[in-house]
Order: sequence, then C-alpha cells, then structure tokens
Amino acid sequence: MNRRLGMRRSIEAGFTLLELLISITLLGFILVLLFGGLRLGVRSWDAVQQKVDVLNSVRSIESFLRREMEMTYPHRWKSALGQPLAFLGERHKISFVAQLPGRVGTGGLHAISLELEQTGTGRRLVWRHAPVTSAMQDFSPLAQAPEMILAWSELNSVDDIWLSYFGTINENTAPSWVDQWDSKTRLPALIRIQVKFASGAEWPDFVVAPRMVSELPR
Repeated sequence: MNRRLGMRRSIEAGFTLLELLISITLLGFILVLLFGGLRLGVRSWDAVQQKVDVLNSVRSIESFLRREMEMTYPHRWKSALGQPLAFLGERHKISFVAQLPGRVGTGGLHAISLELEQTGTGRRLVWRHAPVTSAMQDFSPLAQAPEMILAWSELNSVDDIWLSYFGTINENTAPSWVDQWDSKTRLPALIRIQVKFASGAEWPDFVVAPRMVSELPR
C-alpha cells in the first residue's frame, strides 16, 4: 500500500516537472516574439522619425530661402562696365543681392550665394553673404566670405536639387523656364527649386517671385 502511494506521488511529481518545462519553453518563445516585435517597432519608429526630420529640415530651408529670395534687389554693379544687374542663376547655384535683416548680418544690401556643393562624403547646401560695397564689380568676393551650411546629412536621402528661372532674357524672346539666367538687364520673374529624393519621389515645386521690379531703366 505504501509502495503504491510512493509510486503515484513520484509519477505526479514527474508530470508536474514536465509541465513546468513546457511552460518555461512556451514563455521563452513568447518573450522572443515580443522582443522581436519590439525591435521591429523601434526600427520602424526610427525610420519614420528620420523621414520626418528630413522633411522638417527641407521645410525650414524652404521657408528661409523663400524669405530671402523674395527680397532680391535689382542692384547694379556701379564699378563694372555697363553697370549690369547683380544676378546670376545657374542650375546648382544662384547669386543675387538682397536686403538682409540686422539679426542675420550687419543689415543693408548683401551679395548672397546659394550653392549645392558635392563633397567627398556627399553633398551640402551652402549659403554665403557679404556686404555690398561701391567697389564690387561681381560676386567674386563671396568666395572669401564665411559659409553657412544649411543642410548636409539631411541631403543623404536627396538625389538632386536644381534651380530654374522663368522670364524673358531679352525683349526678343518669349517667357520660358531656363536652367541658366545671365541677363545683364533683367531679373527672372520666378525662381523655382526642385528636389528629387533617392527613392524617386519629388518634392512639390518650390517657386519664389521676387518682389522687386525685374527691369530698371538705364
């Protein structure tokens, strides 16, 4: 009788241990699944946050450029032959004269350049400005001006940024979009910045209309 009771207790203890091992194994699988889901959620969150940061940076840059380009001033280089307008538009660079507020520089008219530069580690969007003086004949002094990096790492996901200009180069041509603006007598009516991301998506066209008159009498 006692022997049978001991065997029953032994069998019951064995089943209890087996159930415990099964429970621990199932709990381990559940924890692995939960940890994997958590890691996937964190990675997804980081990817979304990175995209949001890039978009916010692009929006901030867009707001800054819109404010400055709208203030394009039809300044003429007084010391240069023919006193040409101080404006030069290229595909990846724009140079113009605008009124800078005191919080940005010393105030007054400044020669400004915005350029997309290709470096060994990627590309960067560089802003330079220098006060306009009576001796200036072109934008060459900007090469020695301090630079301000508007974007760098944010451009890793950007495939290309380019500028184009709308207006009439001279009175013999119809208004059209061009990749280069080198008119000596007219400013473009519109300036457009286009952004294409590495994924193939394109940012909505960013168009600025300079507030100043685009042609001045000589």
